[in-house]
Amino acid sequence: MTEAMMTIDPTIVARLRQDGLLREGHFGFRSGRHSAGLLDRDLLLADPGFASSLGYAIAKRFFTDHVETVATPSIWGAGLAQWVGFYLEPKAKVVDATPKAGELTIADELIDLIRGRRVLLVDNLVVSGQTMSRFAATVDALGATVIGIGTLWNSANEEIAGHPVFGLLNTLYVAYPPGRCPLCANSGLSVEPVPY
Repeated sequence: MTEAMMTIDPTIVARLRQDGLLREGHFGFRSGRHSAGLLDRDLLLADPGFASSLGYAIAKRFFTDHVETVATPSIWGAGLAQWVGFYLEPKAKVVDATPKAGELTIADELIDLIRGRRVLLVDNLVVSGQTMSRFAATVDALGATVIGIGTLWNSANEEIAGHPVFGLLNTLYVAYPPGRCPLCANSGLSVEPVPY
């Protein structure tokens, strides 16, 4: 199932709006892209019940990909990765990156969960793609088969480090490349800069 074919459960979007986790307007991100939607990255996964629903929605996209391990580069992605791994069948193991001297590393005890495995990379948001690109290189170097990148929303390229990115909310809130934003051309709304 491609991202374009996947429909989002309307209760997810309604809940994001109801809980103030999604604002609509005209936002400019650090990546240079613009969008009509802004997710609150800090509170997004604070409710475990709702985080579970978000994890299921991402796992649903990868049900038939035989994922063995879900790996995440960030603290923001750690909770989401747990839920994604839980809902995959069979359930996937989960590996969180360990920051060490400014680099994203995999703890020695976890390397066998990556090496030679089918790995899904997950983060709550992919903003510029830099963190995910560095993490993908680490996972690739361990001999994993990275089957894709899953996130709630992607404002970077549709492919990072040679891996396709699935952004759950991107079908509703497109991340327009610089110079191609219809909001700039038609909405009359000034751009609100976002620090991430």
